[in-house]
Amino acid sequence: MSKHISINRRTFLGATTFLLSSFPGGGYLFADSPNDVILRFAVMSDIHFPADPNAKEVQRFDRALQFMYDWSKKQPYSQFDALLVAGDISNHGIADEINIFKSHLDAGIREGTQKILCMGNHEFGGGNRDLWQKTFDLSPNDHYKMNGYHVIALSPEKGTCRDGDYLYAMDWLKTELDAAVADAPDQPIFMVQHYHITPTVYGSRDDDNWGTKDLFELLQQYPQVVNFSGHSHYPINDPRSAWQGQFSAFGTGTLSYFEMSGGRYEKFPAGFHNAAQFYVVEVHRDQSVVLKPYDLITDSFFEQVYTITKPCNVSKYTYTDARYQTAKKPAWNSDVKLKCVEESYGGGTFLIPQAVCDPIVHSYRLDFEKRGGKDGKQTEWLPEGDQYLWSQYFFRNTPNPLEAVVSYLDELTDYRMTVTALNAFGGESVQKQSIAFRTKKDPNETVDRKAEKPDANLLNIIFADGKPLNTAVNAYPSQKPVEIHGEPKIEMDATLGAEVAIFDGADDFLKINFTAEEYQRMTRQITMAVQFQLEKFEEAGSSDVFANTESGGYAFEINHGKKTLDFWICIDGQYTILSAPFTAGKYHTAYGVYDGMKVLLYIDGQKVDGKAIMGGITYTSNEKSRAFCIGSDIHSDGGGNGFFKGRVAAARLYRWALTDTQIANLS
Repeated sequence: MSKHISINRRTFLGATTFLLSSFPGGGYLFADSPNDVILRFAVMSDIHFPADPNAKEVQRFDRALQFMYDWSKKQPYSQFDALLVAGDISNHGIADEINIFKSHLDAGIREGTQKILCMGNHEFGGGNRDLWQKTFDLSPNDHYKMNGYHVIALSPEKGTCRDGDYLYAMDWLKTELDAAVADAPDQPIFMVQHYHITPTVYGSRDDDNWGTKDLFELLQQYPQVVNFSGHSHYPINDPRSAWQGQFSAFGTGTLSYFEMSGGRYEKFPAGFHNAAQFYVVEVHRDQSVVLKPYDLITDSFFEQVYTITKPCNVSKYTYTDARYQTAKKPAWNSDVKLKCVEESYGGGTFLIPQAVCDPIVHSYRLDFEKRGGKDGKQTEWLPEGDQYLWSQYFFRNTPNPLEAVVSYLDELTDYRMTVTALNAFGGESVQKQSIAFRTKKDPNETVDRKAEKPDANLLNIIFADGKPLNTAVNAYPSQKPVEIHGEPKIEMDATLGAEVAIFDGADDFLKINFTAEEYQRMTRQITMAVQFQLEKFEEAGSSDVFANTESGGYAFEINHGKKTLDFWICIDGQYTILSAPFTAGKYHTAYGVYDGMKVLLYIDGQKVDGKAIMGGITYTSNEKSRAFCIGSDIHSDGGGNGFFKGRVAAARLYRWALTDTQIANLS
């Protein structure tokens, strides 16, 4: 059984010290220092009200407002001065959702608390600026004062989630910033908009970029600015959610669900709907700003507190990019040890003791080695890839030990797993935790992987008696059924002397559903195969013969403009694409292979393209799109996408990498 880490460490940041004591009803009571608080407000975003007045988001929003009043009145400074919301108050921007939010906002906010809102991209989904402005009687772009402090709210022009969404208001924004500086040059200027500013906080950098670059250069001129943004749904207790360069910026989290950075990590980890975080922000008499991240799920403050001691003085900034080199590295206490509680045919179940790090342990890398060697001698440990695992730091009650299920390794094989702890900035623990184990034999696995023409063990779709059949030598206890969508014809093909499926390129496709657990067993090696005939090339566009590429997966896709067959595969969140020309109007056999070290494409038994790459195969986190399709790709809503016009004679999926010789024999 897992147990929770007990929280007993105190965080002291900046020039202001806080004393923490228990507060009835959860959380902490922060006692003021002699440097008194003179302004308090809450900042939140991505609330995502649906049209259901009883939804969890509605209840969380009500609780957040009630907490702010209950907690504030017990502090030496007892006011709750303002609520700032950085957009995405609704799911679709429709009147029903916005009206529910407006009614709860009006019911929850009391006299003396300002309402400062801006639009997010979701507010453009079913509505427009006029609907938003009429509902709230607020301007989408406005300049406020709260207790003498300037606050600027900025909304995007169209909600496209792209660079350029804020350019229409740049002249207005500069005018308002200049006016705020002229009025109070030594005070922080607070600013709220929905998109992160590229490249600042977590979720606005490199390949993991939910931001826009529109505002960056302008705000470089205003070190007084303390900027708040949302959109990414990334946790606010991640230290990268605080950033300082020539101004200060903070990511504001969500009251709805976490959406983590993907790639090597699970984008939607278990429990991702248990997300309800926001900031309690206080300004002190010396102009220092303190942000206290609060977790509504557990009704408690996170340990880390973000402090801006001198908002106008860049030399005093703390949350700079220098942290990527200077941040503390995780370590384990000497009395904890990695354990294997169950060995299985795909790996095992392991309990990883949580390392410690200030402020968080971000994740763990699991490096695998397989015992092997030359001439069949099992004398060496050979690299076998890695797996990345969240520490679950984004949950206030972080489990300890952390359970890790490994399910994709070879059966009846000796392995060694080494665990490295990582901080939020990629720093690795000097210590490692290591364990050796042996996998068991899969009772459902009967296929001979060394056969000259091995049977497919995951899927083997053929056509007989006018129906699609899955005849895999099964890796699962029962055969996976095939769903028919549209009206694909199944008839005898004179060229092959066998039945084939004929797809119309409009709405015909076959669908085979998979689960997240089944995908987990296909992350290190895979072979995908299809026998097909394209009717003809179109002028442009693409169509999918055999695919499951919705935010991950792999596919055989036809590029009509280039007249190529492309094999797509998503490894560590990035697609690798191999291509080769082929001829329409005749049958071809294609194989796409990933062996954990390289991706290969074969057409008609010949290797035609390849690329060296390592990592785990990424699959979709969307339950509706966990499926393989024949005659199309899978859509995010579970339907078809990229429909194929032509014939398919067979589609196969293997849970290992076939050899050149095996592919030549099968082709």
